[in-house]
Amino acid sequence: MIVIKFGGTSVGDAERVSSAIDIVAERRELNPIVVVSALSGVTNDLVAATEAACAGDGDRVNAIVDRVRQRHEDVAMRLVQQKFDFFETFVKRLDKQIEEIHTILRGITLLREVTARAHDKIVSIGEKLSSVLFAYSMMMRALPGEHVESEDVIWTNDHFGGATPRMDLTSEAARKTLLPIIERNHIPVLGGFIGRTVDGATTTLGRNGSDYSAAIVAAAVGASEVQIWTDVDGLLTCDPRFVPSARVIDHLSHEEAAELASFGAKLHPRTLEPAIEAGIPVRVLNTHNPASLGTLITREGTERARGPRSVARKRNVTVVHMTSNKMLGAHGFLAKLFHVFEELEISVDLIATSEVSVSVTVDEQHDLDELRTRLTGVADVEVIDGQCIIAIVGRNLLADAMVGARVFEAMQGVPMQMLSLGRSGLNLSIVIDDADSDRAIQRIHAALFEQAVAV
Repeated sequence: MIVIKFGGTSVGDAERVSSAIDIVAERRELNPIVVVSALSGVTNDLVAATEAACAGDGDRVNAIVDRVRQRHEDVAMRLVQQKFDFFETFVKRLDKQIEEIHTILRGITLLREVTARAHDKIVSIGEKLSSVLFAYSMMMRALPGEHVESEDVIWTNDHFGGATPRMDLTSEAARKTLLPIIERNHIPVLGGFIGRTVDGATTTLGRNGSDYSAAIVAAAVGASEVQIWTDVDGLLTCDPRFVPSARVIDHLSHEEAAELASFGAKLHPRTLEPAIEAGIPVRVLNTHNPASLGTLITREGTERARGPRSVARKRNVTVVHMTSNKMLGAHGFLAKLFHVFEELEISVDLIATSEVSVSVTVDEQHDLDELRTRLTGVADVEVIDGQCIIAIVGRNLLADAMVGARVFEAMQGVPMQMLSLGRSGLNLSIVIDDADSDRAIQRIHAALFEQAVAV
């Protein structure tokens, strides 16, 4: 068995859905399980409708929901128009889901607020609709697609908006639900991103969580591989939008890929957790170029690969500098600082320390006024917005002094706020002003990769 996951851009319109079905058909003998994201942009539309409801803007709510409905009907018409009964059945399911959205949003409009539970219920409908559409479209092509409700497969805790799977219950449910379908020589199709609590409430796994769903399902049923189909040829040495010379990396270790995922690579950061634990390889492939071998991600990677593998960037970062003479020789001072971060649920990416100061990076979305207040009297706090992390990811970066030398030479004239290199030698991170990040990432990529022969 393999698990095939298609992202939103891979099922964005009728032509792309048809291409994705071609990919499934070519892998029919491998007993595929298909996981699909919402049509590209639909989740954003559902979030926008929820925000409009909170603002009491009923007209905008109706306009957005009508647009979501019309888009799915248009795609379905093009895909299953030759069989009116398929189209009619899909439209009935579509109207039922749309009415459910309207019911929830009417309540939100009255209350002018939305619970995390209700929010998950609304945004999950994008994947519900796309997976039904995909299964019906497969049947139109004489492929025995069989739609499965994701809530019947993936069980989670009740952390709405970013739920964690309960793998014991999920493994039992997945095998009970999916294996009989495969034994009938049918192809299960389910929406990604979605789970359920033991009480039956719909949960989501966080934005872009369909990759994570695919890995969870693969681990639950003991699949031999997870294939993540997206709109690029795999994981690259850099973002090709900014560095056109970026190349595909043919093979990465789980650790390297996890580092890249956390810095915005085309992979959900938590995708690799179930794969690592189950020893399942993950392959990142391009729906628009199915002949490409993509990037293979395995536990150990490839032994021949040492040194830098990719340069990644994380934008919208804030640096928090905390300075205090009380740190000198004090026990537990850092614990006091980070206890405040924990209580305020502010996650930290990078940390750098000296004798009298600590610097950290956090996502720009955090409101740090309360942090300043809580740290008054403990440390002087300076907050610098508009920053960016550039990360050089690879294996044994500590073992090659030339890596650092090339990076620092490339960074001449670019002021740095922070520098961080973990003991694992997997990630050398530099924090700079976002305005300098384009030229910095281009220079670093040129210094590390443009003279290299292979990655």
